Amino acid sequence: MKPKVIHQQAMDFSFKGKQAMEEGNFSAAFDFYKQAAELESKVAEFYFDKPELEPTRSVIIRSAAFLNLKAGLIEEAKRFIFFGLLNTNDKLIKSQLNNALELAVSLDNMSPENASGEYNYLNLLRQRSIHYVLEPSLPLNGKSVSLEMIKDFSEGYLKSLKAFALTKFKRILHLEGEIEESIAKDLEKMVNPLVTSSAYGSFKFSIANDFLTHENERKELLDLKANVVAKFHTEIFSNPLSDEDINLIKQNYADEEVNEIFRPLTRIKANNTSYKIGYYDPDTFDKKFAGRIVNKQKKRLITTKPITQEDIGQLESSITHTRNLQSGKVSRKTIIREQLKACEFDIKTNIIEPSNDAAIILIEEIIITVNFDSSTGFTLSFPDFRVEFTGTEFSKAKEGFYNLFNSKLKHLANKDLIQEDEQKDWEVVSKLIGNPDALKSI
Repeated sequence: MKPKVIHQQAMDFSFKGKQAMEEGNFSAAFDFYKQAAELESKVAEFYFDKPELEPTRSVIIRSAAFLNLKAGLIEEAKRFIFFGLLNTNDKLIKSQLNNALELAVSLDNMSPENASGEYNYLNLLRQRSIHYVLEPSLPLNGKSVSLEMIKDFSEGYLKSLKAFALTKFKRILHLEGEIEESIAKDLEKMVNPLVTSSAYGSFKFSIANDFLTHENERKELLDLKANVVAKFHTEIFSNPLSDEDINLIKQNYADEEVNEIFRPLTRIKANNTSYKIGYYDPDTFDKKFAGRIVNKQKKRLITTKPITQEDIGQLESSITHTRNLQSGKVSRKTIIREQLKACEFDIKTNIIEPSNDAAIILIEEIIITVNFDSSTGFTLSFPDFRVEFTGTEFSKAKEGFYNLFNSKLKHLANKDLIQEDEQKDWEVVSKLIGNPDALKSI
């Protein structure tokens, strides 16, 4: 037996299996991986009783474990995984074998063909994945991330991603203006990122979009569907939004498209979010943190317009009892009717007008985000300064916001700024007012 020769044959079959997978020929891929696994298993067994040949032995054991996973031969894969975990001292290989064991357990009780297809599909998804990490802005609970943080990020990220994908789809299909609801729904279904891995340490996770062709999907959209997460990350999410970047975005997208894509990002990348978002460079794997979207960038990106009752809209849900009468008439009685209102808009201002103090003139306009919900009322916020106020009536909410802004401003002006977050707040507002020292009490 010549281990090196057989190992090389196994690698050749493995390469052919990978090619077949990328071409969508799962049957051929299964056959190639099965042949590769059988050959590599023989080589691994040869090294079982040769501890003096480390680290070669551990490398071959790891290779045999993963090739058997690719072939869907789960029990065989476990045999090599357990041997490697018990007999190797290499920390990296042990970590990889532990990952392999997790996958092997998840693929238990499947036929080899199905297990092979599932593993290799996940493997290709992971190769296409973007790797993110959420970390708390303040270490109130160590590095633990709450479900609220995950929910807030995922909702904003998905809205932005789907809006980006829709603009790209419309260009490929040469669609202009409003598109049919059925087409929009079909396109939206195609953009559904899958979580390909997750881990604790803050909250690390990887996502990629499905790349397989499904029934009734347009072939010309397949490439965009498969790569939409990576394109979105590169073109939109990790964009530093310099003046030049924003000019280019405004040239390539209509104002409404910019609003749909970037408004959700202005929320999850705002200065007052309870978390910060990191991502890993695909080439160096260095962790980088996404920049915050501040007032200056938001003013240039987002188009604001006066809000009306028609813009707010009205949703109504009702339960109606219908009965056919003997006379032939139909009797209808509404049992429950509930009106729900919700909207989001922005207002620009260069003056803060508290009810109990003199007005403060700002050097430049700021954008105040207004969220309305029927259950809570109007919430006004300026994330750069981390000020937020909620009231049941718009005028009272606006007054409360101005009062809170003013009181926080004076509080910071009259204390020693020790905490880092307070220093950042002061840096923001000191650029918005002409003489910040005038706010200090004499």
